[in-house]
Amino acid sequence: MIDVIEFIKDVFGYVIIIVIIVLIRVYILSPIEVVGDSMEPNLQNGNIMVIDRVFHKVKEFKRFDIIAFEYDVPSYLIKRIIGLPGEKIEYNNNILYVNGIKIEEPFEYDGVTNDFSIEELGYDVIPEEMYMVIGDNREHSTDSRSFGFVFKEDITGKPFIIIWPFNKLGFVK
Repeated sequence: MIDVIEFIKDVFGYVIIIVIIVLIRVYILSPIEVVGDSMEPNLQNGNIMVIDRVFHKVKEFKRFDIIAFEYDVPSYLIKRIIGLPGEKIEYNNNILYVNGIKIEEPFEYDGVTNDFSIEELGYDVIPEEMYMVIGDNREHSTDSRSFGFVFKEDITGKPFIIIWPFNKLGFVK
């Protein structure tokens, strides 16, 4: 009889551990895979990253943060924030202008960014609770230039570490 009780206690302990791991995976930290070449050269097709699903919600996003967001549910996209709420964004001669001020993009990107203004999307400034996102591979990216702004509520997480392949192990920049 004592062996049965000990067995049940052991099984119950393992079940609790499994439930905690599943809850962490679903609600706090989740893996996400980069699909396609729209974020090259910084992220490659097949990279697997861990995204923070909780802590990013208590902080404001900054320009140039990389985010994962729902797009054509159940799919996700991974892009870089270029424009914040209340800003006027335009590219002219491959140069980013925010509210008419030239901004240096402090990361490597591929290709040329064609001339673009958010007025082409029907806006003077980015609405509250929305962000403009662009892929790092400018000529091969489906992003805000084609589908519009991303709602803050659609952002599922902020990738913070690459875990696969192992030779790319490190923090997302």
